[in-house]
Amino acid sequence: MTDRTGFVTQRRRAIGDVVVDGLLSGLLAGGAMGVFLVAAGLISGVGPGQVLGRFDPAGDASPLTGALMHLAVSGLYGVGLALVLHLLGGRWADWRRYGWLLGAGYGLVVWVVAQFVLLPSLGIALADISPALFIPAHLVYGVVLGYVFGRHQPA
Repeated sequence: MTDRTGFVTQRRRAIGDVVVDGLLSGLLAGGAMGVFLVAAGLISGVGPGQVLGRFDPAGDASPLTGALMHLAVSGLYGVGLALVLHLLGGRWADWRRYGWLLGAGYGLVVWVVAQFVLLPSLGIALADISPALFIPAHLVYGVVLGYVFGRHQPA
């Protein structure tokens, strides 16, 4: 889809492209968050398997299931931010410059939703991670997500 306005031809992005970009950006950001949490766990004497096992919703503490579940949720949250920023893009063309900052705010919103809505109702070991570690982890997620997604959007 293109619009011809004067001497400039602009391509509108299909919503499917935006969703895929958000999904891939979310997976990358989720990986960065996971690396952050595993590194923090190693510093505090908790092994990577135990850290990743906290993400297992079944409570079996399976590191593989936990890692895959974390990446799946990260991808879905990435799609959420992509859709919000896509809508913003039509109203505020310069948002890409501040994608990392918008992502940081989004990461904090995700933390609030996780901390006060999702985790108390799920009753999984993920709730055992202290906010002093979980907040910076979500900031890492949000900053990487906003930056990567913003970099892949047309100006």
